[in-house]
Amino acid sequence: MRVTKKLVPALLLAAAALAFAPAPRAVPVDATQKAIYRARDKVFPALVHIEPILQVYRAGEKARMAVTGSGVIFSAEGYVVTNNHVVERAEKVTCFLEDQQEVPATVVGRDPETDVAVLKLDLARVRGKLPYAELGDSSKVQVGEHVMAMGSPLGLARSVSFGVVSSVDRYLPEDQMPAGAATGLYNTWIQTDAAINPGNSGGPLVDLQGRVIGINSRAVPVFGENVGFAIPINLVKETAKALMTRGSVPRSWIGAYWQPLKVLPNYFDLRDKRGVLVGGVAPGSPAEKAGLEVGDLVLAFNDKPITVRYEEELPNFRKSEADAPVGQTIRLTVMRKGESKVLPVTTISRVTEESEDFECREWGFTVRAINDEIARARNLDSASGVIVTGVKRGSFAADAEFSEGDVIVTVEGKDMPDLAAFTGIYRSLVDGHAARMLFVTKRGPILHYHVLKPTYGAVSPRAADSMGDDDEGSDPESDDGSGSGGL
Repeated sequence: MRVTKKLVPALLLAAAALAFAPAPRAVPVDATQKAIYRARDKVFPALVHIEPILQVYRAGEKARMAVTGSGVIFSAEGYVVTNNHVVERAEKVTCFLEDQQEVPATVVGRDPETDVAVLKLDLARVRGKLPYAELGDSSKVQVGEHVMAMGSPLGLARSVSFGVVSSVDRYLPEDQMPAGAATGLYNTWIQTDAAINPGNSGGPLVDLQGRVIGINSRAVPVFGENVGFAIPINLVKETAKALMTRGSVPRSWIGAYWQPLKVLPNYFDLRDKRGVLVGGVAPGSPAEKAGLEVGDLVLAFNDKPITVRYEEELPNFRKSEADAPVGQTIRLTVMRKGESKVLPVTTISRVTEESEDFECREWGFTVRAINDEIARARNLDSASGVIVTGVKRGSFAADAEFSEGDVIVTVEGKDMPDLAAFTGIYRSLVDGHAARMLFVTKRGPILHYHVLKPTYGAVSPRAADSMGDDDEGSDPESDDGSGSGGL
């Protein structure tokens, strides 16, 4: 552009105006942003990135796998709370602190039924003062409250997402841990739209006062966007205390499976619309011995009236049963065919049902003992026998058309009532180099026949075992739960 003499004065004036213009003012930080910073600074130093080495069974064989998870230090003694599914079957656990210190940790205790685990850092390996977070009160959490989810989503350590509490008592169906135990029986969940992804498991859900109000545990892995769930911190504190003092959580059990009433009061014209329905009774359980029957309506538990109309009321009722002292005789007020009666039931200790897999390495598949939880989850007729949990691709078992979920009925005509019977015959047949054997399995209601034809020798899987250890795999932590998605 050509500059004429007439334009010079105008350009000089414009330059002067720019030179003396006031500098742009800094955008003020609002109260919410300041609260986020303060809360972050209170909890971030106690945030832990966890890298366990797990023993896993995948596709019909045993392996080791490195995963990632999260946790939070909650005491000066070096205790860390995380999820059970992060450290279940862990052979080694390493924690990374805020300043990148790499500290080994031991598993103090695990509780699959609440998906809570407590670790203990090796304080001899920690330099400097150990920070820890304040645990809050989840009973005071409100829908719409601002929260932050902290952890290592997809292995990205020390990440923060921000959102609100979407629900304080979301019901989710019970799920299964990798070792087969049921989880989510005794609590509803804090739902949040703060992003929770695989790897966030065990990390803290934090309010704007910098208090931990929940432990991130589940997400909806496929269609859900920013729909995550945390275990309420009050249940976590109760569980962690038991794990630290006793190594486990004592719970009572009577052997009844409970069902909410929903519309049944209208159908049966029950005017007070209270009670809980008996949906099942475990054989040989205290409930069966006391005479409780399927279809009974339990109106009171130890003379305390019960109302379980909807699923979200089930966890609280189950917890009242679990919290009763083991060996206590409780009074169940039961309505049956229009008549009321009182049944005394003596509680027994509830056993957490975890099952170890067994690898049939020479044949190329893995099996597991069937327990009550597996039987219920797969709608099996009984909680006995063994079930195929994986088949190795290209193996003898694959050639014989075994499938995951097959229940092994007989091997060479011998019944398989439990895992001990199966492992016994497996070792006998392998040691004898059996080259042809008949299996009968049950897949749903149908029986299937399989002829297994293994070979043995220098190239067998057992021979390969002696040439080197299993490789240690590496995979971002991806078990965000099953069903609704554990992280």
